[in-house]
Amino acid sequence: MKLYTPEKADRIIQDNAALIESVCASCRIPPSFLKAVLCMEIPEIDISDIIADKLVTFNWFRYSLFHIYTPQRHTRNPLHKFDSSTGYGQIFSRVAIEALLFARGKGIPAGAVISGDLSTDNPDDLRRIWLRLHHDRAFNLTCSALNLVHAAYQMTGRIEFGGYTPDEIRLIFSRYNGNVKHITAYGEKAYACYLRCSDLAYESSNL
Repeated sequence: MKLYTPEKADRIIQDNAALIESVCASCRIPPSFLKAVLCMEIPEIDISDIIADKLVTFNWFRYSLFHIYTPQRHTRNPLHKFDSSTGYGQIFSRVAIEALLFARGKGIPAGAVISGDLSTDNPDDLRRIWLRLHHDRAFNLTCSALNLVHAAYQMTGRIEFGGYTPDEIRLIFSRYNGNVKHITAYGEKAYACYLRCSDLAYESSNL
């Protein structure tokens, strides 16, 4: 059961336009890239995502009490689920940490949104980042934008958001959604959303 229609997702993006623009400025990417991801991700959020988030919340609470940390990827055992795609950007804690560390290394201002050392091998870091992704909309959008920057570098070897070809943009969106090296159906659809968001931004700036 989907929780948001595409129309509702569009309204959410419009309502958060100022925040999205601020986040993208600090991440040094055009807002149309992040808006395209949100157009893709928000309408796909369903009841299973809510259940997954609740399981992760419970397991991190259990960890805070007993320090029991037994993560497994793609597991059906609810007691081993310590990460999930969460928030409007549907981003994982591990992915967010990797994006934050990459941004710091490249001197991108948004990379400093979290202070101190971070490691995907440290459960305390994973817990701290996941809980903030889950509860803090601005932080979720920031990490989602930084994941696009990281994906762009992984797929093209450069950070040049004004100079990517259409196929490179498709690759960037494909990589945001999964660990792939080729253009996927997600990447194609996200590129269409990107073009629509770019047109809307152009129209708004010329009113």
